[in-house]
Amino acid sequence: ILLILFTGRAGCLAQEKQPEAPEAFQQVFSATQEALKHDPLIQNGVYYSYPYYNALGHPFLDTKEFGTGSVEFRGKHYDGLSINYDLFNQHIILSWESEGILQMSLLEPQFVSGFQLKGKQFIKAEYQAGEPEFFQLISETPRVSCYYSWYKERREVRDSGNRSIYSFSDQKNRRFLLLDGELYRYKSNKSILKLFPEAARDQLRFYIQENQLQVMEGSDQDMESFIVYCSGVLDQTTKQGGE
Repeated sequence: ILLILFTGRAGCLAQEKQPEAPEAFQQVFSATQEALKHDPLIQNGVYYSYPYYNALGHPFLDTKEFGTGSVEFRGKHYDGLSINYDLFNQHIILSWESEGILQMSLLEPQFVSGFQLKGKQFIKAEYQAGEPEFFQLISETPRVSCYYSWYKERREVRDSGNRSIYSFSDQKNRRFLLLDGELYRYKSNKSILKLFPEAARDQLRFYIQENQLQVMEGSDQDMESFIVYCSGVLDQTTKQGGE
């Protein structure tokens, strides 16, 4: 399966009177307003209003609060934006303050080629003949790269008044390797080792054991180090004719 990167194309706007944002977020909104005032194009588009006020949990990455991030939009890079990532709907939401009013708009996925938020970098990609989605970039080398696809599930439950409401799961991810141009999903230490040439597996197995690495639970930093090591082992086995 090929991983294909995209460049984005258009954007969105929204306007809604909301309760005044907490003081802690005023600096985020001010920075966003400064970033947008000379280029209103990114504000043009689809109105957004949060639809899950009665839900248990929320659909966003990490926290419900917006964070300061950057977006690649129509081939242009924007820094210092107040954004959030709706994992359930796979939407990027932009917010800013204008004349005391909190405004929000949807940056629809097909118009965004990548973004950074809450310490994570995302790229847009698609499976061959599949729908585009965002992947967190963990590590990227010429031979092997690692990506996570984040999501949340939603179900209907009954509250204490026997009313039907939504409940969101904790965030989850699917983990992938891009190995020599092909995208593979892995689910365990055993399954990730099977993706590599047989000549490389003993060294990689030793690394996993020596570092007590669990590839489905390891930190981003641990996996980045592992991928860099994998790239070196692949280069070594190639030179030795072990592919």
